[in-house]
Amino acid sequence: MNTRTSPGIRGIPDWKTLLSCTGPCLSIYSPIPTEPSERHLYAVRWKSGIKELESSLTKHNSPALELISEISDWEHTYQPDEAHGKSLAVFRSKDIFQRVYLEDKIEWQAVAAPHFYIRPLLPVLEKDHVFYILALSQKDTRLLRCTAEGATPVELGKGVPTSFDQYLNLAQPDHLLENRSSAGPSSGNSKGVLFGTASGSEDKPEHMNHFFKQVDNGLKEHLKQHSEPVVLMGVEYEMALYRVHSTYTNLVEEGIHGAAGSLKLGEMVTKASEVLDRRRAKKLDEVLHEYERSGQQLLTNTVADTVLAAHDGRVRVLLISASGQEQTGTIDEATHSVKIRKEDSPDQEDLLNDAAAQTILHGGQVLVTPQEKMPGQSPLAAILRF
Repeated sequence: MNTRTSPGIRGIPDWKTLLSCTGPCLSIYSPIPTEPSERHLYAVRWKSGIKELESSLTKHNSPALELISEISDWEHTYQPDEAHGKSLAVFRSKDIFQRVYLEDKIEWQAVAAPHFYIRPLLPVLEKDHVFYILALSQKDTRLLRCTAEGATPVELGKGVPTSFDQYLNLAQPDHLLENRSSAGPSSGNSKGVLFGTASGSEDKPEHMNHFFKQVDNGLKEHLKQHSEPVVLMGVEYEMALYRVHSTYTNLVEEGIHGAAGSLKLGEMVTKASEVLDRRRAKKLDEVLHEYERSGQQLLTNTVADTVLAAHDGRVRVLLISASGQEQTGTIDEATHSVKIRKEDSPDQEDLLNDAAAQTILHGGQVLVTPQEKMPGQSPLAAILRF
């Protein structure tokens, strides 16, 4: 059995293994206590919820019953010494026992089905759980790594200047030094000094260009194995100048306006999170606009057709309603058909969940969408690859 504990949804080591797992599969979500004094209440809620699940499985004579015993004890499952965040997700099958601690609060939910139930995770998946703030300042440029736990300053790299004065002291571009007294350093009392007339304020914009190039090189070096979003903070002129030279692929278009020292650390993180929320909303609006402009042959918004397209690997972008009710049913691979049923049975599964899982498995994108924005008011819609 594969038993793992992950620090967050990004920490799940192998999505393909999790989503490809065949049942019976148990998926349990529970909020976790924020204070030690609350642990007893959560233990009682867990025990009650597990009993309800066990009763349902017994009623249907489900083979998932044999999976219950290992997760029936709250303290053993919860692992208080390593728990953090606001929720716990437990995925249990014959071959997998996975704990995932989540930053968002997810209310109690227990599902037995042929595959793992991931719909509560979809809004969490869309969030940027790690992002950076690059606070531009001529006096103190800083890079901050931000998570749900807070912001931590990180070094841009050895030799990367963090202030304009430091940059000037480290290296001035030779082509800016005019009217030199000699081709190299002078001798005597002035040994090692380069004479010129280009150190005045008229050359500051060019020096700033070189300063920001070095900062950007340091940023790329620090994040060379990553692709997290970077939100700029600074005055308009400095942010615009930095963007001219930046080649980092995930530099967020909108920034935080204001001098880098004008906000407290928590305020900076809050504003950066709001910037990222607006970026996600804008991205969704762009996809919805694309849906409206696409030809009908590349669109679907019926549950059965969308589920089948997801299984075929045809879904490029899946729109799934944030409030859509479960649509239970079965997928018959042999006949390539979907049957929608309303009976409560562990042999059936939520077809919306199945479409999301298959889209992820085939490299598609899943976007949770407000119901009022869903095309045709359907709980599912998709833009197809072919």
